[in-house]
Amino acid sequence: MMRFLRTLLLLITYGSFQTTLGQMQLTEESSISLLTCSPGPELHAAFGHSAIRVKDYYQGIDIVFNYGTFDFEAPNFYLKFLKGELDYFLSTSSFIQFANYYQYYGRGVIEQKLNLNSTQKQKLFDALNKALLPENRFYRYEFLENNCATKIHEIISSATGLKITYADQINAKTTYRKLINEYLDPNSWNRFGITLILGSAVDRLITSTQTLFLPDYLYEKMGSARLGEESLIENEKNLVVRYFKSKNNPFFTSPLFVAILFLIFSFFRIWPKAPSPILDRLEHLLFGVLSITGIFLVFMMLGTEHLATKNNFNILWINPLAILGVVYNKRLIWLCLAISTLFTLVIQITGTQEIGTTAILLAISLGILYIRRAELTRR
Repeated sequence: MMRFLRTLLLLITYGSFQTTLGQMQLTEESSISLLTCSPGPELHAAFGHSAIRVKDYYQGIDIVFNYGTFDFEAPNFYLKFLKGELDYFLSTSSFIQFANYYQYYGRGVIEQKLNLNSTQKQKLFDALNKALLPENRFYRYEFLENNCATKIHEIISSATGLKITYADQINAKTTYRKLINEYLDPNSWNRFGITLILGSAVDRLITSTQTLFLPDYLYEKMGSARLGEESLIENEKNLVVRYFKSKNNPFFTSPLFVAILFLIFSFFRIWPKAPSPILDRLEHLLFGVLSITGIFLVFMMLGTEHLATKNNFNILWINPLAILGVVYNKRLIWLCLAISTLFTLVIQITGTQEIGTTAILLAISLGILYIRRAELTRR
């Protein structure tokens, strides 16, 4: 109970300090920094966070500008989130409140002080305050191209009027999916679910600048960046020490282990010694769940604004038409389902989309079951 109350208090104070500082003039001793926060245990925090700190003790301010704020009380919150129509907004908090929040959850915070002159600092501070106005503070969140990290890169570059250049240290074969997978346990159901829902758009090669959607990569790039002719970062230091460490899921509870068991089950079903109504009903239930999941994937592809879920070839094996085989039990339907499912292997081999080992094993298993059903209809 005490942990819940403390968490609630931190969340309330974290978002409570929201004020526009108008045309306040920063002094020569002021500083503006990039704050990079390490990943947390929840999925929404698994990729870390970025924010901007403005400190001027002579003016009595030490505040954090945070582009990662959203309102749970917004109308149709979950539907908007699902459809990619949820607006995030810029908020502020005191630095102490910000640091306490991350310290409580064991997440580290690294500060990189920006190497800006007085004019550049004032321009950036004014731009942040302008962005904080009610008519400007909201923006349409998009995980890959418009989030807490990309907004910071954008406002630093636009406010100073100088182009930020980064040393290209990223492998030319990097994709969005590879970067995302760096933060997800291979044995986790989170990774399996994200792999299924993301389409082929995240498997295209990306530029160095496009990696900045991840706070850690923004931090890394900032360290070697130049603003005009000068180094962008003056110095850096750890403000909050990270003590949270993610735990790897055991293999025997992983999606891959389940997929292996399912493959064994499908081979077992090829040579039935006698009819098994229970197993038949279990397969019918499986095909029904598969169809519902397939309908969800179609919705994510066609009915949402998420760029990352477009052109998802997982629909070949998570087929919304699988239920038709149960309803009509026609050989042609089962064969079409088998061909569609096994074509997933071609998508993986050609590199059109990263399907993943677990999904490939599941697709092979389903293909076997479909072929078996097709053969049974001939008898």
